[in-house]
Amino acid sequence: SCVAMADAPIIIDATLVESQPVAQPAGNPGKSFARAHTSPDLIKAGLGELGVPRGLAAALAAEDQKIGVRIYLLDNSGSTAAMDGTVLKPSGNGFTKHTASRWDEVCAMALDHAKWNLATGVPAEFMLLNSISRPLNDPLQEGRDLITVTRDKGPVEQQVGLLKHFLDQNGPRGVTPISARIQDVKHRIKSVFSEILAKGKLVFFILVTDGLPTSPTAGECTDSDKKEFVHSLRTLASEYPVQLVIRLCTDDSSVADFYGEIDNELEMPIDILDDPAAEGEELAKNGNQWLAYTALLHRVREAGTLTKVFDTLDERALKPPEIVKMVQLVSDSPVPLPEEPKPFIAAVEALIRQNPPVFDCVKGQMRPFVDIGALRSAMGVSGGCCAVQ
Repeated sequence: SCVAMADAPIIIDATLVESQPVAQPAGNPGKSFARAHTSPDLIKAGLGELGVPRGLAAALAAEDQKIGVRIYLLDNSGSTAAMDGTVLKPSGNGFTKHTASRWDEVCAMALDHAKWNLATGVPAEFMLLNSISRPLNDPLQEGRDLITVTRDKGPVEQQVGLLKHFLDQNGPRGVTPISARIQDVKHRIKSVFSEILAKGKLVFFILVTDGLPTSPTAGECTDSDKKEFVHSLRTLASEYPVQLVIRLCTDDSSVADFYGEIDNELEMPIDILDDPAAEGEELAKNGNQWLAYTALLHRVREAGTLTKVFDTLDERALKPPEIVKMVQLVSDSPVPLPEEPKPFIAAVEALIRQNPPVFDCVKGQMRPFVDIGALRSAMGVSGGCCAVQ
């Protein structure tokens, strides 16, 4: 299993991390939280600094106006100490793979997404599955059980540094009481994010886990635990405007099968994701091998997106109009692309010559953002002596 770090490295001042205390709760812990207004132009500018193509930046800026908060539940159960994780770290023009623990993989994703949400202006909370010193039934507390990052709390480097320190102090321990934490999430949405709900905004809940759900006191997952987990997800999605993403950090087939069944069984907005390489292979298997699956595309899907073409990528081959839309998002084209297949292919060939290559998580190397030969086939365009591979 592997996770890609940000396309540009997250730079954290080591002295800051060592000297700053973890953020402590400010004011009334039950106080309602309201997202500050961020204009689409500011969001596009922030995403542009992260190397997001202009079409995708515009789409994300538009949809982020509908998102009130992202809540990440980070699994730090004992099994996340297993050393079968992988992180991708920027190296030169590409990335290099590094063997790591599953918890390292979870932390890499959390730090990456902290920077991502600060760029878009969406508040983000990073909640631990197992806190060090939380008494039974005690309310969640900032700095002990979770860290919140928002644009109004200080510089990006400082907030990412505080989150890193928080994660460093809360390594693998305990069992996997996901259902109990979902109850905490429900209470937090109702008490702290009521103003967001009143404005009709969505909550994105991202569960990052390597295992099956258990009770708070047992290490083995029972059928009862599974049923309680499914019920918890159902009630969360039915009672609140929540979009669900489950990001798996394990190669255990029994875990993947369980969450895959949930995806098929539940009639609710949910996306189950594996690591970048596995997701890219899934796209190819479903007929979308023309697209280079990058760390950026995976991050967008991990964070949850309302851009429907992303939901379809791992389900079936995109149809020509959908292909045009997807390429418009990832190509950085300054003008709308032609919709007719042959002019479209010609425009894409020109863009490939103009745009730098990207790191393909499946192939593990730099390549054009699309495979023009496979794209021709997908668009039903034959021939072409000047195809760029």
